[in-house]
Amino acid sequence: MPLIKPPTPLSKPSTPQAASKQVPPFIQCPRPTWVADKSDWLQITSPTHFTNFDICPDCYNASLKPAAYARLISPAPPRPEGVSTRCDFSDLWIRVAWAWLYSQGAPDLTLLGQVADVQDPEGTCPNLAQKESGHEGSEKPSATRTWYCLTDPKTDGLIEDMTVCSDCVSHIYTVAPCLRDIFAAAGCSRQVLATCDLMVPNEARTLKYLDQFINVAEKTMETGTRDVTPLTDFVKKWATVPPCRMFERVQGEKCYTLATQAPEWTICEECYITHVHPLHASSPEPRLLSQISASSHPPPAGFACQLYSPRLQQYFQDAVSTNDLASLRQKIMARDRKLQETMQELERLKMQLAQQNMQIKSHQQMALINQQSALSSSLAWQVSSGWIKPTDFSATNASMSQATQIAIQADMTTASIRQLEKEWADFWE
Repeated sequence: MPLIKPPTPLSKPSTPQAASKQVPPFIQCPRPTWVADKSDWLQITSPTHFTNFDICPDCYNASLKPAAYARLISPAPPRPEGVSTRCDFSDLWIRVAWAWLYSQGAPDLTLLGQVADVQDPEGTCPNLAQKESGHEGSEKPSATRTWYCLTDPKTDGLIEDMTVCSDCVSHIYTVAPCLRDIFAAAGCSRQVLATCDLMVPNEARTLKYLDQFINVAEKTMETGTRDVTPLTDFVKKWATVPPCRMFERVQGEKCYTLATQAPEWTICEECYITHVHPLHASSPEPRLLSQISASSHPPPAGFACQLYSPRLQQYFQDAVSTNDLASLRQKIMARDRKLQETMQELERLKMQLAQQNMQIKSHQQMALINQQSALSSSLAWQVSSGWIKPTDFSATNASMSQATQIAIQADMTTASIRQLEKEWADFWE
């Protein structure tokens, strides 16, 4: 966002794909958050042992094992019981660094450890801090700190529509030192209020930006000359355009619609620029385009983008080629009904799962209480009578049995959630 400038005083005062080589695939890491009592962690051990860099087996097998760098990774030493660890390879900056060093043929994995060790004096990126706190949303949090902007080589001025925090700048410079100094401090180097527009909640937009940075870095390494014009042109084009929110309903943003023929068909500005605007150059120009207009009065309840997925884009392409808006409207309305049903059922299942997990925890706690009670009763009998009496764990076993039965039900609920999400992705997304 543009810098949020303070009032005038009365007195003078955003998985990059820039690699030319095919980078081994990334997977959705199963351990992005802290987990304890796992003994199968791996670490980078050569030429430097990064003891604070941990890799889960899934990420290792998918991304690192297929590469020659696997020989530099070894099982991590055993950890004390109860010590929690998270997979560092789940971090987007680490994956950016991995793609970069792989494409550049780096001799080892030192860069991964260097990126993991980045500690910005002003703290982590506000967007990442929000995500790690569990309060992630679609809005970027604002913060008062030092902010940076790209310098436009065409004007020598700062592109203030995109502000980047010092933490993200440090990561970019660490990954690709050849990009150093492409940013300049904004607000006369004072701490001001703004948001980080690079590591944003919408990861697709973040990846597009990072691709541009990596493209500049690659060409700089190839030619020995740095030209940031493609990057700054891209930023100037997209920085003021809100990222697509997909099926999330948004308010107060520009939307495009087929108001008279298919009012249910609403799309965001990003998808209009990406998928619709280029069609105006077609010859002949599709008749449908003349009926699409920017809504001067977006729906009070907000709108959801109907062009963000390949399926929706195919619906639109079919309508463009046939000019059959009735069919487009019918498909969109059917999809909206299915989305509402799916979201309601997902919400019900997730509430059910939360209740089941609470019940499991309650029965487990009761089992501990019953266990302590049984042991105390047995000890009291021994003290008073001098005889050893078998400890009665029947109540403990009953509580554990109840916890196990509900855990089975919770597994079934989890399976239902995954099946519902898969059905939506396979047939409706």
